[in-house]
Amino acid sequence: MKKTFAFIFLFLLLISFAGCKKKETTDESFLSELTSTKSYKVEGVMETFFDHGRRQSEFTVYYKQPEFIKVVLKSIENDDQQIILKNTEGVYVLVPSVNKNFKIQSSWPSNASYPYLLQSLAQDIANDKEPIITENDNTYTVETETKMHTDAEAVKQKIIFNKQTNLPTEVLVYDVKGDLFIRCVFTDIALDYNVSDKEFEVEESMTTAYLIYGDEGLKFKNRHFELPSYCSEGLTLSTSENVKTGEDARTIMMFTGSNNLTIIQEFINYSDKILTTTELGNVVMVMGNVGIMTDNYIKFIFEGVEYTIASKTLDKNELIKISSSYMMNENK
Repeated sequence: MKKTFAFIFLFLLLISFAGCKKKETTDESFLSELTSTKSYKVEGVMETFFDHGRRQSEFTVYYKQPEFIKVVLKSIENDDQQIILKNTEGVYVLVPSVNKNFKIQSSWPSNASYPYLLQSLAQDIANDKEPIITENDNTYTVETETKMHTDAEAVKQKIIFNKQTNLPTEVLVYDVKGDLFIRCVFTDIALDYNVSDKEFEVEESMTTAYLIYGDEGLKFKNRHFELPSYCSEGLTLSTSENVKTGEDARTIMMFTGSNNLTIIQEFINYSDKILTTTELGNVVMVMGNVGIMTDNYIKFIFEGVEYTIASKTLDKNELIKISSSYMMNENK
């Protein structure tokens, strides 16, 4: 039987610091506090950087023992928001603007690291046998390895702590080339926060979130289908077919060459009833947007369009790059 994320973290923590009698450093105090806390609420801003631009999102995280987690991501550019939710029934990705819900058969969040989750930061610290630690008068920086998704190459992150509170204030994640990839700034961390169980209910979360959109959901003006602004070298568009038109429009683009690639784009419209689909995959961040990654494709909803970026030959990092380019197209 698989251990829960919390149990794995506690196990790693005990191994890493068993028998340690010296005065606790800031990062050790953080690990101790997080182990004993029964709940928390975290707020902050996340920036994601790519060669062709950057995006900003506000995030709020709720946690409650034993393993309830809720992450609300809201775009700074518009009112669109997405929710990652884990409760006793499973893992969900909610898209309130179109009243759609994905139920994911996933071990999230223990399968990768997410810089906005305190447990992920603690697990990375506990796992790294040789973290690089620097400090000045007010802050304490811990540099560790981290993995952004399953099968990803390990990359570097810097976790900056406030010495007075022993809590993180900022996380900087760098890609394999050493360029800044993600920056998370924590604006508020409240440990042992009084979190209601209703926060972790799918229907309650969806209802509360889409109230801001009114009776017809978020309106997406001038949405249309287009080519990605980035495509892997050696690929050319071979066919493009509009399967449906109008408000239910759907198109399929096929790329051939040194690899294969299929891109499916479909308008997703607001429904009075929650639309639920099941996916076997993992949560992945695409320019601050929530995506679902499987062995052969990434699926995500952005500004009223559902994208499926699929390939049996391209690696996952290439699929993420192609996906992210849709969020930075000048026409969007």
